[in-house]
Amino acid sequence: METPIPDLSALNHRPAGRHGKIQAVGDELFFADGTPARFWGANLQAYALFTTEPRFMRAHAQRLSRLGFNLVRIHHHDSHWVQPNIFGSEAQTTRKLDAFSLKKLDQWIAALEAEGLYIWLDLHVGRSFTPEDGIEDFEEIAKGETSIRVKGFSYISPSIEALMLEFQDKYLRHINKITGLSYAEDPAVIAVMITNENDLTHHFGNALLPDKNVPRHNAVYMEAAREFAVEKGLDPELTWRSWLHGPSKLFLNELERRFNDRMIENIEATGFEGLITTTSLWGGMSVAGLPSLTRGSMVDGHSYGSSGEVFYDPRTQPGFLDWLAIGQVVGMPFSVSEWNIGEFPSDDRFIAPLNVAVRAAHQGWDAPIVYGYAQQPLNGPLRPTNWSMAEDPAMMAMMPAAALLYRRGHVRLAEKTYALCPDHEAFFGSSITPASSVGIRTIVEQSRLVTCMPDTPALPWLHASVLEGQPYEILDTERSYLEPDAQTVAADTGDFYRAFNDGLIVIDTAKTQAAAGHLSDKTVATTNVAFEVENPTAAVVVQSLDDEEITTSGRILVSLAGRAVPEELSFRIEPLVGRLQIKAPPELTLRFPDQRKAALGAHSFQDGVHVIDLEKLGTGNWFYLE
Repeated sequence: METPIPDLSALNHRPAGRHGKIQAVGDELFFADGTPARFWGANLQAYALFTTEPRFMRAHAQRLSRLGFNLVRIHHHDSHWVQPNIFGSEAQTTRKLDAFSLKKLDQWIAALEAEGLYIWLDLHVGRSFTPEDGIEDFEEIAKGETSIRVKGFSYISPSIEALMLEFQDKYLRHINKITGLSYAEDPAVIAVMITNENDLTHHFGNALLPDKNVPRHNAVYMEAAREFAVEKGLDPELTWRSWLHGPSKLFLNELERRFNDRMIENIEATGFEGLITTTSLWGGMSVAGLPSLTRGSMVDGHSYGSSGEVFYDPRTQPGFLDWLAIGQVVGMPFSVSEWNIGEFPSDDRFIAPLNVAVRAAHQGWDAPIVYGYAQQPLNGPLRPTNWSMAEDPAMMAMMPAAALLYRRGHVRLAEKTYALCPDHEAFFGSSITPASSVGIRTIVEQSRLVTCMPDTPALPWLHASVLEGQPYEILDTERSYLEPDAQTVAADTGDFYRAFNDGLIVIDTAKTQAAAGHLSDKTVATTNVAFEVENPTAAVVVQSLDDEEITTSGRILVSLAGRAVPEELSFRIEPLVGRLQIKAPPELTLRFPDQRKAALGAHSFQDGVHVIDLEKLGTGNWFYLE
């Protein structure tokens, strides 16, 4: 772990849970005592869960809190490729929870909660069922393999569903030996997800079709489709064809709804009163996959970006955050339990935390969670990967800045809201996505976007959205909300803009000012800062830590990130070259987080501004003016 780092732990409630249980009020989250809730999170997954020693659990819980995180998602606890997992090592059955693995989770949860980190529990992720589990028609799914994964099949198999119900009941009723509370009753456990990336409407409905050589499961599926079509007056020949938009999307949402309702009833019977997500909007899904997700108390999304998205022209292509924007359903909270840049290494990956924080604050999202803090054991150095970024100097450098911006509301909620409100025929009958709609792509960096649930006679359980409260404008999906010659897209609040022609994001608020992207050969000026950075790709953020405006702040955090190239057990880091000019109180002195003073010549006060020579700072991602 790098030292020293900033300390944002004062933002956290310590211990987590002291404000009572979480609750959704419309599209906002509050604790029981009325305290507003907003979460900046990280996934903690796989081997990190079960092979990290307790002393390192406590150290990383403290580090996560210092970096500004206040939520951890416990993920890949059950996945077959993780040994040991929640079922132990090479278990013959997945019907028994392993005592040693539960002890490890208890230790993690207690350590995290002590540092003000709330907990999100997944119930089903990558569980690989065995013949000893007693699933009916196991051989049909297995096709000669010794274990099976059941995405898609879980929605139509009573025996698979029974095993999932059995697991979540045992898991949530388990009493943490350290806290003395069951996972269900612990107020710091704020959310559960029923089944990870497991939908019928886009990804796994095709697994049940006649040509997939699963005749007994297909027979159940086809009969359910026929009954639904007859009952609702739909064309039976279109209703079972899962790959087509139209009646099949109605039917697939109905199958998911039936399953979700039974799972939710069981979750609530354990005493859990927190947030429930069913599965996620992910992997290119259209709005037609959203209705069944509304059966939970919060809608969730996943999205992974690409290198160079800072250059994307929204008139021609969507960015990864545009795919998330369609998941904000009217009147419901919205979480993003997985986000990242999918490529590794990516030279500009450190832009993503800022980009996510800015967009989440502007759109009013409730819980962005990066994937992931660690997937490897946290007992020593980590091999550089995309999924264990705990020691990635590029990504970690921007996490405190992103957390502070988002959690303190330095970027404001959009002034204007657009509503995506197609009727039920268009909603289910066509693929409405950021890829298909220039209206979606060109509005979501300017104003807030929400998606309406349509009045749908075939799905009487689906509550049609009511637009009330703040004024809304109906989105025209075919209209570009950018002028033909535009080279930038800007927030309606004036808090940030993206110059996609130059590959540059600029944030300019009273308490956070930043420039990220391709900064060389230009001076970027915000209200209080001039960024003169010679590196081709970099990010620099200047922020008030004492909740004053930068111009009057007595404590300012500056965060720096440049390119970091992974090597075997470390990174080769490109130092930043250039200078900053910051308008702030003259008495401030430049110091590092461990209170070391800067090298001679790195800082001066000239003509009413602090001048920082980046090259003379040496190594380190953060410094203070205080």
